[in-house]
Amino acid sequence: MSGFSPDWLRTREPFDLAARDGRLASRFAHCTSASLAAAAARRPAHIIDLAAGAGANFRVLAPVLKQDQTWLLVDHDPRLLAAQQTEIAAWALAHGWRVTDVGDGLRIDTGTACWQVQGMQLDLAAGLETLDLRATDGVVTTAFLDLVSAAWLERLSGLLARNPRPLLATLSVDGHRQWRPAHPADAEVLAAFQHHQGGDKGFGSALGHTAPAHLAALLRDAGFAVSLAPSNWHIGPGHPGMLQPMLTEAGAVARASQAVTGSTITDWLACRSAQLAAGQLSLEIGHQDLLALPPGR
Repeated sequence: MSGFSPDWLRTREPFDLAARDGRLASRFAHCTSASLAAAAARRPAHIIDLAAGAGANFRVLAPVLKQDQTWLLVDHDPRLLAAQQTEIAAWALAHGWRVTDVGDGLRIDTGTACWQVQGMQLDLAAGLETLDLRATDGVVTTAFLDLVSAAWLERLSGLLARNPRPLLATLSVDGHRQWRPAHPADAEVLAAFQHHQGGDKGFGSALGHTAPAHLAALLRDAGFAVSLAPSNWHIGPGHPGMLQPMLTEAGAVARASQAVTGSTITDWLACRSAQLAAGQLSLEIGHQDLLALPPGR
């Protein structure tokens, strides 16, 4: 899987932050803390982040967990692994926390807790099962489930069933995409985009917007208590820097699909571009957050 630049992840991060469901994050933190409180030896919470990108999950969730923590940020892209160090250090320093380079990662001292972060390069398509969950207190991932196949989600659910741990999977697309004002070609453009989402992103044919429901069913069958919550992007007219790439991508995908006529795409793009320039365009993109808690949690 490739194509997610640090610049793009930085652009989308404010919309992710606004969209995430805080209640599920709090429940994940509570479950993780309860697990540690019951342990005979107190130790930092150990979290694994799958397809961690530039470390956005850590920056959101570490302050929610509050306690001492160690994070393993797993990604296949060396550019994103390098960006993790830069983005996390800048974020921590902006909060006035002390940052120490510990060779293979960073240590952040907040004054009340110590957080250690380490990146790991791994092809999750081939190497998922090499991750050791036995000493892990929770697993997280973001903007990832819709990129993988049914077979890969079965592997993930099997790994969690063998090593029951809480899972928080945020910002998976759910198929909803509404441009405002409406346009007669919106349905055709959306259908082409959803078909494109089902392509192979390196994990087999992707499930796209059906992924959250598919994983929820697998984990419920394994005895997990699963909760889903909406985490939609709301991109208003005041954010042309985000709307423009969304518009460009939708047009390119529709054109490549050959399911929408060229004249229809041209007219749709011309209308939308004029609305964008006039400050009249907005977009809502549906996502879902998923929390899965093991039996007894």
